[in-house]
Formats: sequence, structure tokens, C-alpha cells
Amino acid sequence: MNLLARFEGMAEFLFTGAFKKGGARLQPVELAKELAKAMLRNKQISISQVYVPNIYRVYLHSSDWGPLASFGEVFLIELSKYLYAEAQREGYTFLSKPAIELHSDDTVNPREMIIEVDFDDSIDVDWGDDEEKENDSPNESNWRESTTIFREGVKTNLKLENSLGRNSDYFLEIIEGPDLGQSFNLTGAAVFIGRHGQCDLVLHDPEVSRRHLKIASGENGWWLDDLGSTNGSLVNGQRITHQTVAPGDRIQIGQSVLVIQKTPLP
Repeated sequence: MNLLARFEGMAEFLFTGAFKKGGARLQPVELAKELAKAMLRNKQISISQVYVPNIYRVYLHSSDWGPLASFGEVFLIELSKYLYAEAQREGYTFLSKPAIELHSDDTVNPREMIIEVDFDDSIDVDWGDDEEKENDSPNESNWRESTTIFREGVKTNLKLENSLGRNSDYFLEIIEGPDLGQSFNLTGAAVFIGRHGQCDLVLHDPEVSRRHLKIASGENGWWLDDLGSTNGSLVNGQRITHQTVAPGDRIQIGQSVLVIQKTPLP
């Protein structure tokens, strides 16, 4: 999965005016259609396969989230099966069965949504029925089992335990921008950076997108993924979408410049 892990992982879309203004509330079928659009827009073409994202994070206003969340886990499974069927119809491939998350976010307008997508071969989804096991193809039979639930975020296993041990004594320092002087310890598998309050590192830079950049620990440093930001991300002055960085490299997003530093010895 090394090639797949280097796909441009995540993209962000704001669907403004996507639904009928006169409707009382967002309907499940509308959400399903927008998920399918996000899947098609983010397909990645490999040598012999066309891959589509297997993680979908949907951010809704609380007035839309509440009624949909009340359907419970069954609704998420139905959405997962719907996307899987749409991908099969188009001849596309998932890294695993699609995982759907619904999040309440009142920075999103009613009857609008933000959908984030990602590729991650460590995510597993249990549809909870025996029939699927009988119909699994050989490529599907080794999928591990877990449950998709409503939660604040998927805790992914990026298989970087050894790397984390080597990189846990580093931190991210902001050397330019509105948040000058702040720092963030790089102790987790991945750090999400942006203006949104749910990001791990929240910046107050107006030129930074709500969810702008992802930094993940790797074997030889860190992987950076621009999350479909409006103004882009630069490393040492060069615009990037997916890039490795090392301590001392200048990471610029908006007006902010960040550098990975090693924690001084006590």
C-alpha cells in the first residue's frame, strides 16, 4: 500500500446552495447524492485501478445533523453500502469499505454541508450482516471487522509506531504570522492544522483555510498533505500538495510560517 499511501489524501468541498431553499430539513437521499459526487470528484487513477476515497467526514449544521444522527448506526451503514454499490457500478476500487462520519458544526449554514474525504487502508467497517461475508470477493475477504459510529473523528492506525517513537521529541513552532511564538508537540500520528476549532492546531490567520494542512509522522520525517486549501501550502517557497519535510524546512500556509524543531535536551 505504499503507493496508495502517497495519494493526495484529503479534499474539502463546501456545497453552497446545493439543496432546495424551501425544504424544511436536509433529507437522507440528498446527503447520499452529495457523498457520491464527492467520491467521483476525488478518484485517483493508478496503473491498473481507479481508486476512490474510503473515508467521508460530513459536517452539518446542528439542525440538520440532529435528525440524521437519530437514525443511528444503521443509517451510516446504508450510506456505506450505497457508496460501495455506486463505486462497483463505475468500476472503481476502495481501499476498504467506505466509512461515513457525521459531525455537528454550527459554522456550516443550515442545509449546506462540508464533506472531507481521505484514503486510509487501515480503516475497517462492519456492515453487521452475514450475507456480505458470503458474497465477498477474494480481495474483500481479508477485510478486518470494526464498527462505524457517530464520533468526533476516526482514530486511524497509520502503522507508524516506530516512527512516532523517533519523532516524539519534536515540536512545530510558528515563527511568522498572527500566532507567532506558539508551538505544538508532534506526539500523535497526525496533526490537522487550520482555522476550524476541531483542528489539532488552530490558527487565527485569515488566509488559512478551515482545514488547511495535515502533518503525519513518517519513517524519514513527516508527510505534509494540503487539504484542498484555498491559498495553498508551500515548503521552502515551493507550492506542494503532498511532500516530505524535515526539521528546519519552512512550511508556509497563509501568512503563517511553521518549522519543525527538536526539543532541547533537559
